[in-house]
Order: sequence, then C-alpha cells, then structure tokens
Amino acid sequence: MTTAEIAETATGIAVARRAPLSRWIILRRVALAAYALAFVVACLTWGVPFARELVIAWTCGALACASIGRGTREIVRLVADWAPLFAILVVYDLSRGAADSLGAQVHTTEMIDADRWLFAGQVPTEWLQGHLLDAGQVHWWDVGFALVYSSHFIVPFAVAGILWARNRDWFLGYAKRLVTLSFAGLATYIAFPAVPPWMAAENGSLEGVSRSTAQGWQLIDLHAAQTIEKGQTTVNQVAAMPSLHAAFAALVAIYLWPRVHRAWRPLLVAYTLAMGLTLVATGEHYAIDVLLGWAYAGTVMAGWTWWERRRDSALLAPRSSLLAPRSSNE
Repeated sequence: MTTAEIAETATGIAVARRAPLSRWIILRRVALAAYALAFVVACLTWGVPFARELVIAWTCGALACASIGRGTREIVRLVADWAPLFAILVVYDLSRGAADSLGAQVHTTEMIDADRWLFAGQVPTEWLQGHLLDAGQVHWWDVGFALVYSSHFIVPFAVAGILWARNRDWFLGYAKRLVTLSFAGLATYIAFPAVPPWMAAENGSLEGVSRSTAQGWQLIDLHAAQTIEKGQTTVNQVAAMPSLHAAFAALVAIYLWPRVHRAWRPLLVAYTLAMGLTLVATGEHYAIDVLLGWAYAGTVMAGWTWWERRRDSALLAPRSSLLAPRSSNE
C-alpha cells in the first residue's frame, strides 16, 4: 500500500470516528435549545422558579441534556453528585424555618447600634430609603434591586451547574463551601436571632423603613413578586445576621475569581457590591449583616482551602518518601 493510500485510509477512519461524535453534539445542542425554550415558556406561564428545589431541578435537567451521548455513567454521576447536595439543602431549609422557635432571645438594637457606629450615627437603610424609596411609584432602581435580590435564588445553583459541566472537582469543592456556609449561617440564626430593618421599623425601632424587595417586580411580573413575598413569609423572619444573600454572592465571586478570565472579575466584584447595596436599600438587612456575611464567606473559603491543601500535602508525603534517594549510609 502506498503512502497516499495509507493517508487516505487513515483520513477515512478519522472521519468515520468523528461522525458519531458530530451527531451527538448536534443532538445535545438541539436538546439544550428545546430545553431553554421550555424554560422560557414555563417562566411566562407560571413565573420564574425561585424555589430552591425547582432551580436545582431545572439546572440538573439542563445538565442531563448536555450529557446526551456521553454514556449512562455521566447520568449516574449527575445524580450521585447532585442528590446529596439537594437533600442537604432541603434539610437546611426545614431547619432554618424552625430556628426561630427554639426560644433564644431575639435581638433588635445591636445591629442598629453597630450601623450607627460604622456610619457616623446614621443607619444606612433609613438614609437610602429616605432618598430612593417612593411607595407610590416604581423607579428603575427598584427593578434593579428586585432583580439582584431575586438572583440569590438562582445564581449560586446556576454557577454550580456550570462548574459541574466544566470540571467536576470544581463543583465538588464549591458544593462543600456552599453547604458549610449555609449551616454556619443557620447556627448563628439559632444562637443569635436578629430582627431585620423592616421588622424593626414595624416595632418602632426605626423610622421610614419598609420591606421593598419585590416592588420592582410590579413593572415586570406581578406573579413573580407574589411568589417572592409568599416565600418570605414561610421562612425564619429573624434570620438576618449574617446575610446569606450577601455571603452567597461573595462566595460565588471568591470561588470563581481564579477560575475565570480577568475580564470577568470586575463583574464578580460588581455583583457582590450590588447585592450588598440591594439588601440594605430594600430593608432586608443592615450593613453589619452584609459585612458579616462577606466575612463568613471568606472564612469558609479560607477554611476549606487550608484543609484541601493540608490533605493534598498528606497524600503526597508518602510518595515523596518512597521516591527520596537513599542515604549513602544505607
């Protein structure tokens, strides 16, 4: 067989091997496009899914579409990786809802005093709502606040989905930090139940403050606003310190920082700051709650990073000793 014939045969084999892969790629793209269309239709019909279980279900559905043609092992891995995360977070949700019934003293004035100390006698929530909130009119910034606040229910799990698709080890590391951060917040809510600004205003501790989180949705989708408000009434109302909304946003930014191109990093910072501003301006949290949430995220991130490096060093140590050259005295 001549060199030309060998090259032609090799080319034919390579094309034959690539053909099934190309068909699977096309099928995956078609499935993802159809899935995206179904998601849009569902949002227009029933509203944006903000419930944690629905967000995870939609995320896993997209990952299942992206796994078409990659064998049953990929689907098994998808279920094995996400089922424990889903179960743990459901337990967290149930525990958080019951945390305010354990009899601990509810704190109201400490956060107000902290904010006044940090901001020269002014409570930022009072100042921001005095300048931005108009109960009779919805402004563009109200829409921005509503979108940023609501992103908390979607972004952490969408990021988890992207990480799982890109690098399973990245996903597992992120999931550990997400769960740890959730339960660190829960432990604090049990030990130190804290009243948010809107509730403090209802009790007379603040003036001119209301819960305006969902106000911006009135220009977009009233159903979405009703869904958020219904969810807010079913969870622990005195789980304000630290702010897990702020903590999750910070965790996303910190974890993605070394894994994304530097051009995306300003957006990570902007998202974290926008979430903090939103929480304070809408009466959901005090500034001290936001700062403490960022501190929790940083602590959890640092703790897991230290542990993983220590574990990796311990795993490499035996290999190093086996490969080390023998002493001349041996």
